[in-house]
Amino acid sequence: MTLRQLLGFVLVFVLLVAGVWFLGRSERLGPDSVARQRALGALAPAGSGGQAESVAADNEPVIWHEPVEGSSIDLSQPLPDVPPGDTQYDLWMRGEIDLEQESLVSEAEVAALQEEALLLEPSANIQIAQEGPGLFGPSLGVSFDSLNISECCGGAGATVPPDPELAVGPSHIIAAVNIAFEIYNKSGATLLPQTTFTTLFAGVPGCSGQLFDPNVLYDEQADRFILGIDSNGNSYCVAVSQTSNPVGVWNRYRFVTNSAGGFFDYPHAGVGRNALYMGGNMFVCSTCGFKDARVWAFDKVAMYAGLAAGSVERVFNLSEDTPQPANLHGFAQGAWPASGPHYIVTETNFNGATYSVFAWNDPFGANTLVKNGTFNLVTATGVPAGFPINVPQSGGGSLQANDFRPHDAEYRNGFIWTANTIACNPGGGTVDCVRWAQINPVNGTVVQAGVLASNGQYRFFGNLAVNHCNDMAIGYTKSSSGMFPAVFIAGRNAEQPLNTLSPEIQLKAGEVNYTAFDGSPHRWGDYTGFTSDPNGQDIWYLGQYSKNTGSGFGRWGTYIGRFTFPDSIQAPAPQQAPAGGSSFVYLPIIKRGICS
Repeated sequence: MTLRQLLGFVLVFVLLVAGVWFLGRSERLGPDSVARQRALGALAPAGSGGQAESVAADNEPVIWHEPVEGSSIDLSQPLPDVPPGDTQYDLWMRGEIDLEQESLVSEAEVAALQEEALLLEPSANIQIAQEGPGLFGPSLGVSFDSLNISECCGGAGATVPPDPELAVGPSHIIAAVNIAFEIYNKSGATLLPQTTFTTLFAGVPGCSGQLFDPNVLYDEQADRFILGIDSNGNSYCVAVSQTSNPVGVWNRYRFVTNSAGGFFDYPHAGVGRNALYMGGNMFVCSTCGFKDARVWAFDKVAMYAGLAAGSVERVFNLSEDTPQPANLHGFAQGAWPASGPHYIVTETNFNGATYSVFAWNDPFGANTLVKNGTFNLVTATGVPAGFPINVPQSGGGSLQANDFRPHDAEYRNGFIWTANTIACNPGGGTVDCVRWAQINPVNGTVVQAGVLASNGQYRFFGNLAVNHCNDMAIGYTKSSSGMFPAVFIAGRNAEQPLNTLSPEIQLKAGEVNYTAFDGSPHRWGDYTGFTSDPNGQDIWYLGQYSKNTGSGFGRWGTYIGRFTFPDSIQAPAPQQAPAGGSSFVYLPIIKRGICS
């Protein structure tokens, strides 16, 4: 062996040892340094469908935007409730909006994909859902009703769907639905009653009219809340709290998002260490055809200070859609990134199988965007994925489950967790199923993934959250021909076998057959809201169910629940048993540090 070969061998050995040490630490993780990210990249699981090398983002355009001035509003003072104007029903009746919204494929293509999904073969790799509670799964704490169609929308009670999202701080919860939000304390008491986004942005030019697709976030590092919403398909309106108290003064901004023309849709935002990131899809207005996907970085430091805030925009090539910027968690636990890029998950080639991770470094400086890797969730789970099909419900009629785009990108302890809806066949025919995955963002490889389903039951619009101990819970709507649309939760303790979830539990039962003015299959939504508490332990879900509001159509309600995992684990482990004895013994109790 030559000296060069020996040195190479030693270097590889040192990197592997360092990587194992980094990944093996279960508590009090330090900030994610560049060295740690490299260690993660060196330990990509084999056979996970990842693409280890970084590739350029096809030299797609960079668009710089001049800083925009902000204004403020004090939510602690009495405010007039400013309605959005015409109800969604009025606009729909006049043909001014399309409840189908802009689709990534045509109606005919959707129908063909759904027909193909009905022919899926059964898969033995699907985890068949069991009813809980499970021994090591999440348990429900405080829970309460949240916004519903009859109370929320300032005279626009005909709004469907709600698209609920949730943010949680040390003392406050903000629930948001299309065109309105409400603020609670952690016991569920209302601190700010339902308030329209039109009220929040009153006086901000370009932030009135049709406001839809809400975002709500909590920045753990800055101790601030963020509310964002699409304005008329041409702007993103953002408000940030001046302090940790959201029932106080907010700074408000409007950023133009269609400077190159087209209709801006489906914004999703994530808190970064140096910016607020947001991704969305662009459509050609005349044909409603897909134009491209884009991601923006907004100067959050300037917005927090109430100063003029700049932004920068990147355009993806046409193989990518629905970018989901990672939403950072873990500041109080020492797991907040100290350096490095911000990660973005995209759907790739719109096939229900392939997704990608991009790394955006220094958006206001060097501004480099690279694809770290593409991962295949069909390969990772072993479950063929079909286009989501329409969902039956008790009493007849059906609901739309949309498509298989990613619903979130939660960053915790150096990994990204994401979920989406697919069609699958658990053995008794095709149903809609929730799929989840843990991704190494350094190289876009799958750490673990799974698909949850059961015969005759449909699960859709899954969203997940992860605590500091890497316990994960996923929430979703569940419906069937024998039940009304209800809110359910499943989860996994970090100590249980990879790729598996504990039994599911019901958060809120559906109450009535859901109808809306658009006809069957009815629009049910685009996403739901799950987030982690900054305490590193609790996770909170804002789910959607069919509620008996007395309304003739659009009978939706939302419900909030707090979930925790056991503070100690005593898991059974197989062991060779003596004759007549048990085949299991119990491992010693594992105390769980920050999660206790």
